[in-house]
Amino acid sequence: MRLLLWTAIEFAVLAALAVARTKLWTYGSDTGTFAQIVADAFGGMRNGVEDGSHFRYHWSPTLALLWPLVALGRSALPLQVLQAAATAACAPLVAAIARPYASDRVANALGYVTLLYPPLLALGFDEFHELGLFTPLALGMFLAADRSRWTWFAICAALAIALREDAALTLIAFGLVLLGIARTRRTRELAWAGAGLAFASAAALGVYFGVIVPRFGGWVPSHFYSYPFAAGPVALILAPLTHPLEFARAIFTLGRLTYVLEALVPLAFLPLLSWWGLMALPGAAIVLLANSGYVWRMGDHYAALWIPWLLVAAAMGAAAVARRSERRARNWTSAAAALCVLFLIAFDPLHPLHYLHPYYHDLAGARRAIGCVPKDASLATYDEWFSAVAAQRPHATIDRASGVQYLVYASDFPDSANQRRLWPAVEAGVAAGRYRVVCRYGNVAAYEAVGSR
Repeated sequence: MRLLLWTAIEFAVLAALAVARTKLWTYGSDTGTFAQIVADAFGGMRNGVEDGSHFRYHWSPTLALLWPLVALGRSALPLQVLQAAATAACAPLVAAIARPYASDRVANALGYVTLLYPPLLALGFDEFHELGLFTPLALGMFLAADRSRWTWFAICAALAIALREDAALTLIAFGLVLLGIARTRRTRELAWAGAGLAFASAAALGVYFGVIVPRFGGWVPSHFYSYPFAAGPVALILAPLTHPLEFARAIFTLGRLTYVLEALVPLAFLPLLSWWGLMALPGAAIVLLANSGYVWRMGDHYAALWIPWLLVAAAMGAAAVARRSERRARNWTSAAAALCVLFLIAFDPLHPLHYLHPYYHDLAGARRAIGCVPKDASLATYDEWFSAVAAQRPHATIDRASGVQYLVYASDFPDSANQRRLWPAVEAGVAAGRYRVVCRYGNVAAYEAVGSR
């Protein structure tokens, strides 16, 4: 009950922070993008930022189930609250996973470590992403398989497979592992579950890459896996054989090493004490092979591809220690909790001081300027302003100074490369007579394309 109480407290804190960020307009474009995707769940998951269907980027049918959250409130906030709930729910799940293999005291300690685990907390605080829901689904599958709760296993598996294509790829490995365990234990139900999970995941990938992706002209995120020595994911997988030196120089970098340490050190390396830690390798490979440091930066949603298996391995590693010495297991989990607190103080991937204040001093003016724009018109504005209104504006997008009916920008928006690129383009459009001011509040103005009606 104490663990559940602290879980509820963490959810309340994360939900309150979500409300604060919503009021401060500090969510980036991803939250607004997913609000549009979910709002158009039954119309193709179209959105302004991706300039078409979300299926050009990711396989995410599960998001259709979230449609009522956005449709009823016309806000992205319910998505953020759901992500906070998914994050907090991981603690009792980890404790439940550990309970048959360790004492209640050790199992609950692992639950508290999960509540404090910085990479997971960052997922709950971050902008909404479909991967923010993957960790509790993966933990739920493991728990259901361990307890022979096959209905729950099937539900979690179906939701996880249809969450995203890279998540489905990691589930093929999990299904094969379950199949191998079933063969050693001669458990028919587990064998069917493992085989079914692997087959369903592979089938989903086949449908997505074989049928859906070709209709959209290719898989857009493939650019993350392009290097001078490898053009695309398949070539990159073969690169250790075809270009071993170039591959090693590109992949084995200090930034990737520190990223891995940020995941392992707060858990006091407990995942390395269990072979379940190997289950983290497929997801870690998907992340670490990317050519962009944005992907393997702790605090971003990509970490969800492998941290569920680190939590499972940490629970199993602590249980292995407890079988030899209960006291040593308690000390080890206490050390992990202390390391989590240290990381939250010194290397906090949530970066609350950055996100818990408005980026622009006159949000009232921004709200009034955006209010001048008809809700069904196409609109371009800054990431954070877009995210605040995207759920009510299906044709809104970001960072454009042409090709839309309306623009809303501020002449004194904080200096950045984006502002230095956008503002001169807006001024040039006005000077050339392509746009005219329709309303102005302070330094924020709404511009209408001349002849747009």
